[in-house]
Amino acid sequence: MSGDEHHKSKRARYDLVLVPRDDAGQAKSVRFAPWQIYLSFGGAVLLIVVVVLALLAYTPVGVLIPIENPALVNKYAKELVSLNQRMTVLMEQLVELREYNVKLRTALGEKVVATDSGVSVVGSPRNEGATAGQAERRERRSSDAPRVDLPRVPLSQATTAVLLQENRQVAFPAVMPADGYLTRGYDASQRHYGIDLAGTTGSLVRASADGSVVFAGWTRYDGNQVILSHPGGFLTFYKHNQSLLVPAGAMVKRGDAIALLGSSGETSEGPHVHFEVWKDGVPIDPASVVLNYNF
Repeated sequence: MSGDEHHKSKRARYDLVLVPRDDAGQAKSVRFAPWQIYLSFGGAVLLIVVVVLALLAYTPVGVLIPIENPALVNKYAKELVSLNQRMTVLMEQLVELREYNVKLRTALGEKVVATDSGVSVVGSPRNEGATAGQAERRERRSSDAPRVDLPRVPLSQATTAVLLQENRQVAFPAVMPADGYLTRGYDASQRHYGIDLAGTTGSLVRASADGSVVFAGWTRYDGNQVILSHPGGFLTFYKHNQSLLVPAGAMVKRGDAIALLGSSGETSEGPHVHFEVWKDGVPIDPASVVLNYNF
């Protein structure tokens, strides 16, 4: 083989001839080098692989093909465990909040029980169908979102009689919440479950004992109100304030300022603080627990 023939064999070419049917035109040919064929074939294979991987990764097709991927299985298993842990924590918090809601509302005098769907009032018409008047009152309260109406608890005659006859002496060292004049005392027969201390508007209202603030906000009848929770099942109420100085959730000591004395709320008839003491969901005479009660 001569040198020219050997050189030509290294540069071999391939022709693709396109012949028209029924002699409709002239035949055409396209010349390819071997490297062009290999490159086209490799590019086509690469494109097919990329398309398949994209379908598996970003479309539901990957779910239909049972291809085990240890990395994905491990990732999804960790996510499921984390999600289950978060759900468990949320459920525990929900149960805790529901129990706290029941305890607080029971302490405020409501008869409530915990249910699977939340908290239900015993004897509530919720399950029996509310009357038009009750539905109207609930709608009126829901439309007034910033205001919170705590229940005005009517005690039964039997409970009132027990409170009138029983001299409750309890170990709860409290002090008077403000400086002023006693204008009305505790009278369970008239459903006045606390004492009224008239004072100067803007003067300090102080915590009667160590405790935590379970409510601090506006109520329709009692105005700006603070409720403190104390050890031993005690609650103290401070009503008709001009403004509040502590938020819900705060911890206070005896004598800490919690509000400014005022005359807020529909039932207030002048600047004073209405002070109540409750024990295990029942109001008691503040005179039985206040150390400096000398009226």
